[in-house]
Amino acid sequence: MDYSYWEDVLYSTQYDMIVVGAGIVGQSTAYFYKKEHPAAKVLVVDRGAFPIGASTRNAGFACIGTIGEHIADLEIESETAVKNRIVARFNGLNLLRKTLGDEAINYEDCGGWEIFTDEYEYELCAAQVPKFNQWMEELLGIEEMYKVGTYNNYPAIFNKVEGMLHPGKLIGRLHQMNIDAGVEFRWNSLVKDVDLDSGVIFIDENISFKATKVVLATNAFTKGLYTDNSIKPGRGYVIVTSAMDTLLWKGTFHFNKGYVYYRSLGEDKILLGGGRNIDLLTEETSEFGINESIKNYLVDFANDVLGLPTGWKIEREWSGIMGFTETKSPYLKQVGKCGLLVAGLSGMGVALGMQLGKDAASLVDELDA
Repeated sequence: MDYSYWEDVLYSTQYDMIVVGAGIVGQSTAYFYKKEHPAAKVLVVDRGAFPIGASTRNAGFACIGTIGEHIADLEIESETAVKNRIVARFNGLNLLRKTLGDEAINYEDCGGWEIFTDEYEYELCAAQVPKFNQWMEELLGIEEMYKVGTYNNYPAIFNKVEGMLHPGKLIGRLHQMNIDAGVEFRWNSLVKDVDLDSGVIFIDENISFKATKVVLATNAFTKGLYTDNSIKPGRGYVIVTSAMDTLLWKGTFHFNKGYVYYRSLGEDKILLGGGRNIDLLTEETSEFGINESIKNYLVDFANDVLGLPTGWKIEREWSGIMGFTETKSPYLKQVGKCGLLVAGLSGMGVALGMQLGKDAASLVDELDA
């Protein structure tokens, strides 16, 4: 089908940069590039009416990691890499808050707790508190970030710099800032193919767009657009409870190396998610859905560990799709002659996403096109 005379201006525009993926990373890339190049024509394309991978389907944690997670990360990556990622998370959250504003994203500086039910695991992590406090002072200039304590009679370790926010308002604010800056968007536009040498993206047989540079910010959905990558999808399950007369858990909480996470939602509800480790192979999927074994595990956790009152119900449930690399460190690299891949946030998109997008924006002009 040929374009009409009038459609030519819509479909034949030459863009300076096209970003595929309108999550935190993609929109941040567009925003910072447009900020540095006000005259540039920038287009963001996404397959959904809103970004549907993880940016608006996560649990709303603003965290840099628990001691249990750091210990686990050191088993698969070097100390230098783990330290660099901690700094990146910390700086990324500060950039996010500074750029969007705490009020706009409902940021709450509440701190975070790592909860333990296993005495051996607790003693292992508690023994490492001095070491990681020294790390944080050297890396971030923060004294005594972690502190041993108890919460609801469980042994726990408190992290004083963690917080929580509203992912929907985050994306809404970032989108409005992009619109105000003059960035164009094409929603409900599934990209079927990308030519990373010519800069052409194909929506279907009749619609394509061309740019000087293309950024793939597709995280778990990168496969199919760029096959030479090891990003694996990881589905995350989240529930919100019905209202409770008394809320015993207020703030943010992690359990079992971060595989389980929960937080207060408003004054009377709990948001609970995770449990992917119960069935890792099945959850290595880009298909949305609910794994009943994980759902049952979290319900049992809510009853047995959190002690939620009898009669509580699941008010809402959903899944999101994250993208994981082998070491949890994200990709930021040139692909093809004019493409840039920025993906593989490994479940830390809220903390890493904006800084990674800003870094990508600064590299776009250096591509060897």
